[in-house]
Amino acid sequence: CTATPTTVRAGDPVTINSTGNSPDGRPLTYTYTSTGGKLTPNGATATLDTTGASAGPVTINCSVSDDRNLTASTTTNANIEVPPPPPTSSKLNEITFPNDKKPARVDNTAKAILDDVALRLQREPDSKAVVVGYATADETKKKINKNLAQQRAINTKACLDGVEVSCENQGKQIDPSRIEVRTGTGDQNKAEIWIVPSGASFTGEGTTPVDESKVKVQARTAAPAPHKKAAKKPAAQ
Repeated sequence: CTATPTTVRAGDPVTINSTGNSPDGRPLTYTYTSTGGKLTPNGATATLDTTGASAGPVTINCSVSDDRNLTASTTTNANIEVPPPPPTSSKLNEITFPNDKKPARVDNTAKAILDDVALRLQREPDSKAVVVGYATADETKKKINKNLAQQRAINTKACLDGVEVSCENQGKQIDPSRIEVRTGTGDQNKAEIWIVPSGASFTGEGTTPVDESKVKVQARTAAPAPHKKAAKKPAAQ
């Protein structure tokens, strides 16, 4: 009597195969019992359903009898492993926006944090990131800051995907399709960065996707003033 495979994750089936022999060629009947799971016999084979079974070894007793009630029995074993928990998204870090004059500017402290985030995404090419921008009630009282939370999320993403070259993420740019931008509710001047491993999803409770076609990236530094050419002096007479 053998079990195939000998180790499975809970919920996966195990096939039991038995081989009996009657020297007199009598018809044989097979029966099975186990210390865990649910057995479905089918002649010399059986299927062990491990759904809901506890982790650990399971012993399967295999018996065979002929029409004269002569019997033989043996055992085989299978091991059930608990599957790992499904992957989940988690908050990786956050940055703040303390500059009142440029409330959506990603400063140098935030840039250093985002460099680490970019490296994490590089090491995990199947993972994605979600940026959630926030703004305080006092900030959004100003008409110019109406979309401040969206702007913070967009500017943060720009420093990760390399769109905003002044973020100096050369060599660490992340494909923008791997970064989702959202806004959250809460009286805070920050942006959160979440990591979403392959197979996981970001529930986004209390957050709203940002329409990136309606919010433009703001440069971290102001463009230099254009250089004015000196007026030509009149030719000497």
